[in-house]
Amino acid sequence: MAWIAGHEETRVSRASLYAALSGARLPKKETVGTLLRWWAGSPADEQASSDELFYAEPAWAWIDWLPGDHKGRALAVQWRDRYTQLAWAVESEREFTPRAPRVSIAPPPEQQRAIDELKRLIGMTRLDDQLWLIFGRLTFRVEGYLEGKTIPSDDMCWSIVERCRSFAPSLDYLRAGQRLLAAVKVARSARARDRRLARSRTSRTPAIEP
Repeated sequence: MAWIAGHEETRVSRASLYAALSGARLPKKETVGTLLRWWAGSPADEQASSDELFYAEPAWAWIDWLPGDHKGRALAVQWRDRYTQLAWAVESEREFTPRAPRVSIAPPPEQQRAIDELKRLIGMTRLDDQLWLIFGRLTFRVEGYLEGKTIPSDDMCWSIVERCRSFAPSLDYLRAGQRLLAAVKVARSARARDRRLARSRTSRTPAIEP
């Protein structure tokens, strides 16, 4: 994955590429297109004029730039169409799914363990009290994660690891990212569980007569 992200043709971050493989949510088409471009195709085999490069739809145009007899072309088209159908299905489901009522819950113990894992990761940089040096404009978001107000997305987990690694070169990028991602997934499930319980209690509360 780092090999793909390191090429100048790649326009998607390494964090997004790793997050796409987690399977937790549907990745963006640019991310899927980038992975397919290297797995099914090959930028070295593409043939496109400067005009085509300028006006092309970036996620999938590379498929048309492959030679007609390229062995990966049919596979790329097949996966592009499957992704398009899946994306349409996911968006349609979101559109017709009613929103659940909002409830307030305290951070569950599982979220605290994710916070502890995040603190451990940041601690490896020895800049615990200078978060802005590590995260820059993302500092306020990271502070929110540490305070238990929100939980980072998969993409954000990999971005956090990538930034920490800049100040802790010995940090194992893949292992650290997997550890943080695993802790965050458990925290999300725990919050979803506690929200369901809170909504259930709310729905059973009898109405008060005026």
